[in-house]
Formats: sequence, structure tokens, C-alpha cells
Amino acid sequence: MTALATAVVAAVCVCVGMISIGVLVRVYVIQRRALPCVLPALRRRHGRGHRYERQTERIKKYEEVQQLSLNEALARLEGTRAMQNHVYAGEYAATHFIDESEGGLHAADTEFVVEHGANAWEFVPAHENVGVDVHNRTELEFADGEHSLIANIQMPNEQRVYYYEVRLDRLTDGTNVALGVSMRDYPPLRMAGWACNSIALHTLDGCVYYCHPLDVCKRVDVPLRTSDTLGVGWRPNSGKMFFTVNGAIVSHLRTPWAHKRMYPIVSADGPCSLNVNVGARAFVLAHANMRHWGLAPPEGARPPPPMYQNVSDTLLLDAHSDSLDGSVQGDSPFPPSYEDSSLHGRHRPPKHTVLDLDHFGPDLDPTLWSSSSDRIERVHSSPSLIRQHLHRPAQETRTELSEPIANRSRRLSGGSI
Repeated sequence: MTALATAVVAAVCVCVGMISIGVLVRVYVIQRRALPCVLPALRRRHGRGHRYERQTERIKKYEEVQQLSLNEALARLEGTRAMQNHVYAGEYAATHFIDESEGGLHAADTEFVVEHGANAWEFVPAHENVGVDVHNRTELEFADGEHSLIANIQMPNEQRVYYYEVRLDRLTDGTNVALGVSMRDYPPLRMAGWACNSIALHTLDGCVYYCHPLDVCKRVDVPLRTSDTLGVGWRPNSGKMFFTVNGAIVSHLRTPWAHKRMYPIVSADGPCSLNVNVGARAFVLAHANMRHWGLAPPEGARPPPPMYQNVSDTLLLDAHSDSLDGSVQGDSPFPPSYEDSSLHGRHRPPKHTVLDLDHFGPDLDPTLWSSSSDRIERVHSSPSLIRQHLHRPAQETRTELSEPIANRSRRLSGGSI
């Protein structure tokens, strides 16, 4: 009995062991097949989490250090003109609504751009921009002091890239020029990139500023002078930007303004002359010309004027039904036709008859075939003058030819003509 129980226990143990081994083998096989696919994903996820945490900590430390540096810098600028401009920009942003919505051109702006092309964009000075002149929509003349001019129409959002350029026609020493993009209602007396919702490249130090005078994103080590051409590229789908100098891309950066309504902006703090090109002429950047990166075509597609004789579906002309058949009534908007002598008592102008000089002979006075129409009409209506002249002696005729033409014409006509 004891031997039988021992055998049963041994058989059970063997079965359990075999089952356990089978399970382990199956699990091992499954793991061998799944681990090559699962482990990398787990590692990537774990690594991404660590990288995200490290990046978040790095950003927090950067913001803390930046805020401390900003506070120290603002403390050093207390009572200066720069501090006054900084306070003015903050107050302006607090009292004006900033449109941070997403979207493309409005319906009215779209129609205006289709009609005028690149000439639809222009820079209009605000009433605070005293001393700033704009000629031909995009030729800017700046005076002393910080001034910013923003375009009247936003940059479209249909293409992948939009681009515009600014040529430095006249740049005095010490003048800082900035160009970039911003949202609507930017402070008109603040440099672009030094207030909220704007980013711009400055020519004085070659820095790209983002929303603050101490927040430098990039630095361009390219000396800028008169006759240089700067460019701004905007990618509305991703919010990325790039800047160019004389047709060469010098910096790339990313902004959080994807699909936002951004406007071209140009600023200066001293006397200078700038010329903005949004697509009306060829760009210095070759890629912009080949890929049509301008804000609009150079020429618009203006609709042709309505046909002069076709008055149907026209708001300006309201003709009667019989005017469509060719008959013109009393108050018709069409000009009178001289072929119809019944219009308003008008008659066809009299036709002048040309004199047949051979009929009167070679001694006819030259004043009788003067090119003046009134003289020919007078001679034609007074044949007695011709008969009187033909019966005169040749000596008297030669004497008359030596007289001035005006006196001879007056005497022949019996008075003033």
C-alpha cells in the first residue's frame, strides 16, 4: 500500500513537472517571437518619457533664469527711454484686442487680392507715426524715433511658404531696421520683435528677437549696409520661419503661431528709406521666384468692364426695352448718333465742298483754297468773290500777292473773317 501511494505521488509529480516544462517552453517561444517587437517599443517609450522630463526641467530652468535676467535688466533700465517704450508696449497690449485666431484671408480681402494682385498690400501709418511717409504703397520713409508699420492685409495661409523682401535704399549710421511678422494691432511706436506676438530680425546687431527686447532667438553674423536686401519667409502650416540676406538663408526658427493670422511688419528707429516687395517684382532669392512664394501674383485678374451696348444685368444702366432693339429714346445713357437727325433737334454737321481749282483758272488767289474749313465754306457760299477776283487785272493781282495774307483775306471778304 505504501509502495502504491509512493508511485502515484511520483507520477503526479512527473506530470506536473512535464506540464510546467511545457508551459515554460511555450512562454519562452512566445517571448522569443514577441520580445524583438515589444522590447524596442518599451525602451523607446521609457526613453521618450525620460527625455520629455529632462526637456521640461530644462525649459523650466531656462524660463527661471530668463525671468531673473529680465528683471535685472529692467531694473537697470529704470528711468530710461527704453524702459518707457517697454512700459508703453505693455500698456498698449493691455488696452487693445489682439486677434490670435486662426484662418486665412477674409472674403473681402480675397476679392481685393484677386483683383489687384500683389499691389493689394500696402503699409498705412497710424496717427501715432508722425514723420513717417509712404509712397506707392510700399516705399517707406522713416524719421527719428521708434516706428512700426504693419500691412493692411494678412499673409495668406493657402501655400506652404510665403515670402517678402525689404531693400535698404538709404540707411544712416546707427539706425536699426527690423522686419518680420506680427499679429494685428501691434504697438505703432515699438520696434518689431520687442512686443508681444511678434518676431523680427534687427539689422543693428543681427539678432532675431521674439516678443521681447532681451529674448534673442538667433544671431546673424552678417554685416548689413545700404542696398542690402533682407527677406522673411513664413510657413503657415508649421509656424516655421526663415530669414535671408541678399538671397541667402541665414537662419531658421520655429514659432507657436501655426495657422495664425500674421501680418508683415517693418520697423525703424532712425532716418532711412526702405522698399518692400511682396511679389510685385522679382525676388533676390531665386527659390522664391521659381516656386512662387510671393504673397500674390504680380498682376491681378481685374474683370473687364461691361459691354457698352449690352445693358442687361448691369446696375449702372437702366435702359428701356426698346433701346435694346437699337432705337434710342430721350434720356438714353448712350451718346447721340449723328446718323439719326431726329435726336434732340440735332442735325448732321454740314459737309464742306472742296473747290475745283482748275475750273477757275491759274490766276486764282491762293487764299481762296486755304486749308481752313471756315474759309472754304465762306468762299463756297460767296461765288461773287470768285467772279470779282477773276475779272481783275493781273497787275493788281500781283500787288495783292505781295500783301500779307491776313490783310488780303480781310479785304477780299469785305471785313473781318
